[in-house]
Amino acid sequence: MKLLSRMHKPTLVISALLAVASAVHAALPALDMDLMQTIEDTNKSMASHIAGSDAAGSLKDAQELHELFGAVEAHYVGKGDAVDGVELSRKSLQLTKKITEQVGGKDFTGASESATELSRTCRACHTFYKQS
Repeated sequence: MKLLSRMHKPTLVISALLAVASAVHAALPALDMDLMQTIEDTNKSMASHIAGSDAAGSLKDAQELHELFGAVEAHYVGKGDAVDGVELSRKSLQLTKKITEQVGGKDFTGASESATELSRTCRACHTFYKQS
C-alpha cells in the first residue's frame, strides 16, 4: 500500500501544477480592443504625418506606437505560447524605432517605407490572432 501511495504523490503534484498553470494561462486577458484601436488610429495618424513631412507629428505618433507595442510584446511574452505574437511585436518595436530615426534625419521616404512595413506587420499578426 505504501508503494502505491508513493506512486500517486508525483501524479497528484503534476496534476496540481498543470491545473495551476492552466488557470494562470486562462486568466491572461485577450489584448484590449481599445489598445488595438488606439494602435490602428495612431498608425494612420503617423502615416498621414509622414506623408505631409510633419516631423513633430510623426515623431509623437512613432513614440506613442513604440510604447503601445511594448505593451503588446509584454502581453504575448506573458501568454507563453505566442511565439509569432512576440516576434511580430518585437519587429514592430524595431520599426517604430527606425521610423523615429528616419524622421529625425528628415528621411520621410524611408519613414514612409518603414510605416508601410509596420502596417504589414500588424496585418500579419492579425492573421495569427484574429478576434472572434
